[in-house]
Amino acid sequence: MKLLRAYPENTVIEGDIYHYQCILKDDFFSINILYRSDSGRRFVLKLSDFRFVFGLLFRPFAAWMSSHEYRIYSMIKDVEGVPALGPRLGRRGYFHEYIEGKTLHEWPRDKPLPADFFDRLGVILSQLHQRGIYYMDLNKQGNVIVGDDQQPWLIDFQICQSFRLTNSLWGRLGARVFYKMIREDIYHLYKHKRRFQAEALSEAEASLATRSRFGRRYNRFLGGPFRRLKRLIYPQGSNEIIWYKWKKLGDQSNRTS
Repeated sequence: MKLLRAYPENTVIEGDIYHYQCILKDDFFSINILYRSDSGRRFVLKLSDFRFVFGLLFRPFAAWMSSHEYRIYSMIKDVEGVPALGPRLGRRGYFHEYIEGKTLHEWPRDKPLPADFFDRLGVILSQLHQRGIYYMDLNKQGNVIVGDDQQPWLIDFQICQSFRLTNSLWGRLGARVFYKMIREDIYHLYKHKRRFQAEALSEAEASLATRSRFGRRYNRFLGGPFRRLKRLIYPQGSNEIIWYKWKKLGDQSNRTS
């Protein structure tokens, strides 16, 4: 298994040398490793892998998953609120910039978010939708970071789906499905706002925080079974619980002032 999980002690990104710092997340499907340059900038190496019996047989699928996520990331790498994209590492890994902050999952309930936080998160989401990308995973609070700069950041594009919104027959059919599916992204956006900023939720936003009939069917036949399968695989529950688990022990790395 160590062979599958091999990763470099040092790497070069944009001409700077980055050194291994710690493991951020290690689960059944991937390992996320933090690297730091002498200047203090950090990048995360996301290495797709399967750590279970016969996981080696799924190595080609792990490579496909990594390639898929990198392709999606490349389509949105210039969107403000998406961490900077770094280089690929082999067939199963790639780097992206590490964002200092806390995920919504970690955010204290008694601490207010910036008033326009969800408006700005909605802008990020809208830009993904304009490029034909259904984010699909916004239900997880661990995928939204409240940066130290108080800006929203969106991470983890592994299960995103892209659609070709063309004028062809298949393009028009795909568009009909796409616009129904992104309603789920919008639902989760305002569901989070209702949870964290209920007093600021408008009537229009409150209506969007209710699942559509298509959304209920989607959740019943696809979303729900998918989450139940993940819970069978993850003994400790969703990976948002173990994302940044190293913070619970305290960041022992050297920090620049």
